[in-house]
Amino acid sequence: MTRLRPHGVGFTLLLGSLVTLAAFSTDMGLPVLAETGASLGVPASTAALTLSVFMAGFALGPLLFGPVSDRVGRRPVMLAAVATFAGFGALGAFAGSLPALLAWRFLMGAAAGACQVLVLATVRDRFSGAEARARQSYVNLAAGVAPIVAPTLGVWVAAAGGWRGIYGVLAAGGLVLLAAAARHFDESAPRAAAALTVRGTLANYARVLRHPVSLGHSLVVALGFGALFAYVSGSSLVLIGLMGVPRGTYGLLFALPSLGLMAGAFVNARLARRGAAPATLIGAGLAAQGAVALVLLALAASRALGPLALVGLLVVNNLAQGVVRPNAAQGALEPTPDIAGTASAVLTGLQMLVGAGASALAAALFDGRTAVAMTGTMAVCIAAAAAVHAFVVRPAERRLSRAAPGGPAAAAVARAA
Repeated sequence: MTRLRPHGVGFTLLLGSLVTLAAFSTDMGLPVLAETGASLGVPASTAALTLSVFMAGFALGPLLFGPVSDRVGRRPVMLAAVATFAGFGALGAFAGSLPALLAWRFLMGAAAGACQVLVLATVRDRFSGAEARARQSYVNLAAGVAPIVAPTLGVWVAAAGGWRGIYGVLAAGGLVLLAAAARHFDESAPRAAAALTVRGTLANYARVLRHPVSLGHSLVVALGFGALFAYVSGSSLVLIGLMGVPRGTYGLLFALPSLGLMAGAFVNARLARRGAAPATLIGAGLAAQGAVALVLLALAASRALGPLALVGLLVVNNLAQGVVRPNAAQGALEPTPDIAGTASAVLTGLQMLVGAGASALAAALFDGRTAVAMTGTMAVCIAAAAAVHAFVVRPAERRLSRAAPGGPAAAAVARAA
């Protein structure tokens, strides 16, 4: 059995591909919601539930699969998750009713969520310190391609095979990744010291939630994701409904901010390799995001915000987010290396919870006259992330540094162990 070298580009691309399952599953189906609803005899608004149930599965699945991977290993859980995704994708292609399609979508979401958690945990298992932050960045860089190409790919596939063809392509993609993972994805989890029990799992969750550095960094990631999802949910309302952007142009404008995420991930990887402190990078990134959010809010409130200014500022915001996220994600996992799967599940669960709340808030408060609801929600999320980092994470890191035997140097080594 051939294995890719963990430090090689091929292994990073495999991990990046595994975390794209969610983006392809959601974004490819966006252009054909009306067609899906008509085929199944329901309105397009009802067909949009396929997105909601997928995200629900994506949020709940990791809460089970993360702790299981801490006990039985990353490899068997990853193979089971990718196989589940492919299998239920194939069933989705033949769904004869909306309830059946919703069931398959939920299970696809749970499998995609498991893949994301296991990728985060695998990076934590294999790398530490600056190298881990760089690897998280490179995985995000590879995954950043999906939001750019998925909507267009969905249109092409739907033109050839209808909405069912999209599920067929997702299933085929899952099978390709299953073959690649079976051949190249080796075990990385430390050997479990105890059997998997409900009591032990709950104790591990409590351990992560009680750790201020782990929980604080998870909240920073989640709140950044909330700001991103506020834009995702409000973008069509603002760009098409408010600013009059044609639908064909909307797809391009929607994808452009992803370039910022990719650029930020690349910059962060270089800075991490050069020894930049993660706390400094997170603080600088949040400051940049805060400045962008205030400008966006001011322009929206004065009704001076246009599509080019909105997208341009979002590229800058996402570039900063591409710096913040890998450092905060690794910071959430470093304190508990023996239960990285559980810590990853907490991070992913909080991310989806905050993202869902922010997207719902931005959509509910939209008044049809300004973009204040979207930009205001983004500003609140970023301000909250900056507050958590300044008043929860940094004080806790300083306390742990002082308490660690040998002082700050020993504490840094202990966190990276």
